[in-house]
Amino acid sequence: MHKLAIATVLTGTLFLSACTGASTEEQLNGILEATFEEEAEYREVQSELQSREQHEQEIFESIMALTKEQQAEVEEKSQEAIASADERLELLETERESMQSAAEQFKEIGQLIEETEDESLKSDLQALKEQMDERFMRHSEFTDQYEALIGHQKELYAMVAKEEMDLATLQDKTDEVNEQNDSVQEAVTAFNEETEQFNELKNETIEKMNAEND
Repeated sequence: MHKLAIATVLTGTLFLSACTGASTEEQLNGILEATFEEEAEYREVQSELQSREQHEQEIFESIMALTKEQQAEVEEKSQEAIASADERLELLETERESMQSAAEQFKEIGQLIEETEDESLKSDLQALKEQMDERFMRHSEFTDQYEALIGHQKELYAMVAKEEMDLATLQDKTDEVNEQNDSVQEAVTAFNEETEQFNELKNETIEKMNAEND
């Protein structure tokens, strides 16, 4: 019941060759570094989200091991799991806002593209922009899917606390959770692939810039 580890983007700096007239490279470096900084909170919440997911899984398993004679304990653990899920929603919102801020920061590359006279470099920068835009879109899709997953999980946690809940209904809700989790996994995979492709394209662009400046 956990999303795959999300890849990190924009690792390192550009390490540009020393030369005159390197303003485009320097500006790109500044944009990438500022974008990376805006993504700090997104990176920071990952471990906390994973920890809470694992904790909720343990709570849920312990609930299922209890008997009807332990109803009070079932209800207590159910509320604990729901509270943890609510905290995950807050962490997810922090992650979402961090990435939205990063997307706003990265928009500065548009002005850089306009000011770049070298057509080959302009094309490379445009490709970089499109790749990053696709990455941000994939992350937005992930957060939507993950938010839906938390909603299903909260419903499941509430259902297990009901004394008269039949097993068939409970199984149906469990199936919904599992199906939504699959959607989350697919969204994470897509986001990670876009991140990797961006990093590859970024590195190729940097190497090309350095070769031309040698």
